Amino acid sequence: VIFDFIHKLKRNPSELEVLGDGRQEKSYMEVGDCVDAILHVMETESESLNLFNLGSHDTCSVRRIAEIVVEETGYHDANIVYTGGSRGWAGDIPRAMLGIDKMLATGFNVRYNSEEAVRHTARVLIEEIGLED
Repeated sequence: VIFDFIHKLKRNPSELEVLGDGRQEKSYMEVGDCVDAILHVMETESESLNLFNLGSHDTCSVRRIAEIVVEETGYHDANIVYTGGSRGWAGDIPRAMLGIDKMLATGFNVRYNSEEAVRHTARVLIEEIGLED
């Protein structure tokens, strides 16, 4: 969603269309935290086959992600427009929060909460994508 929002604002800096009502919430994990979690679990767990949910302790709403992307792009006058409905697209779920107790029991913890992960990712993507054509 961060990638899509940046591209939408790049095409039209005055408006950001958001699918759904913006209240959809999910847990977001920064990619570096994800890699570190995988490596940590591989090093600390002795079972050859095991399953772990990796994630952060909280969620971030699509509305907040849109606000963060607008802030980070500097397009502060962009009007955020919601298409409505509790789902952004067919198959979307309004709220997703993984149980990460098993990951935490290994001693691993994330550096970024969901909002910080979104903001960090937005900054990195803006730098990589660029806002100019």
